[in-house]
Amino acid sequence: MNRPTIKTMFLAAISALGVVCQAQDRYTVTDLGTLNGASTVMHKMNAFGHVAGSSGARDGGGSHAALWRDNRDGLRSLGALKDSDYSEATAINNRDEVVGVVNTSSSMHAVLWSSTGAIRDLGALPGDTSSRAFGVNDESTVVGLSSGPRGVRAFVWTHKKGMVPVAMPAQTKSSEAHGTNNRGQIVGDFRRSGETHAFLWTHRTGLEDLGVLPDCHGSRATGVNDAGEVVGSSSGTFGTRSFIWTPAEGIQPISDIPATDFSEALDINNHGQIVGTYEGSLGNRAYLWTSKNGFSDLNSLVPAGRGLVLTMAVGINDRGQILAMGMSHPDISPDHHMDQDEEDDLHAVDVHAFLLTPASSPLL
Repeated sequence: MNRPTIKTMFLAAISALGVVCQAQDRYTVTDLGTLNGASTVMHKMNAFGHVAGSSGARDGGGSHAALWRDNRDGLRSLGALKDSDYSEATAINNRDEVVGVVNTSSSMHAVLWSSTGAIRDLGALPGDTSSRAFGVNDESTVVGLSSGPRGVRAFVWTHKKGMVPVAMPAQTKSSEAHGTNNRGQIVGDFRRSGETHAFLWTHRTGLEDLGVLPDCHGSRATGVNDAGEVVGSSSGTFGTRSFIWTPAEGIQPISDIPATDFSEALDINNHGQIVGTYEGSLGNRAYLWTSKNGFSDLNSLVPAGRGLVLTMAVGINDRGQILAMGMSHPDISPDHHMDQDEEDDLHAVDVHAFLLTPASSPLL
């Protein structure tokens, strides 16, 4: 029998290493910057990597809705309603229409910014005083919540019909719509009989209760792709866990996330890739999950040594670009206990938004 030579073993090892390295993309990182404030919180991204959110003081004061398209133009402020001193962009579609919320003289209202920057007040449901928009699809359909004396109600807004409530089951106490896809399907949560459950609403079947994970009593849907696959979180006595719901298999845990008291799936693209946040021993960290590679902490997939901690991934598009929140400072690293919700000497570090682009992407 021929014994392998050292050279043969070395080449085999290099080949195997190449397979491992190719198994999971690594990412280049772009800091999206700030306006005149200290921190930037971005919420959603479209297929072209254009990002919507807000920038202002770290405590949210002086926050202004902001849009980022590329490094050349950088972060730019979106307009607000007359006499408004607070605005926030929460979602963007592939036509660069942006939705969010702006304060008025007496309340907060959902708004729609056109691709040219014109702002439209979407008002509130009849009898309500305030509203917030959380999602918009490529047909300019907007979803969110409206609130007033009758409580909190999920709404859908279209150019043709204006703002109308999303139909809910009898005895519903409150509801919110958090997202919509290009098929007009809507996801969110509703509260009835003391429990809050995630829902999927479609034109054909109306509302479907997505249920809860085993040993849980509540759930919340945060994202939906064009295949009608839904992600979110389900909570119970033992904590909060990420879930994925599909028409074929129903609600399932994303089971290979490390054992933790908290994780939440926040977005899913049309390839079924999922991003979110989980709480580890060193604080909250951003994660990516794919059917091919399973769970990955995003901090392990970006260049090391730049003083960056990614705590939450809020969006992923079909190009594989990821929108993440985190902190950058020479004195921090993913190996240091760091959580943007806590207070210590390092937590004077401002929160920034980061765009992660796969190193193999043709965009680079």
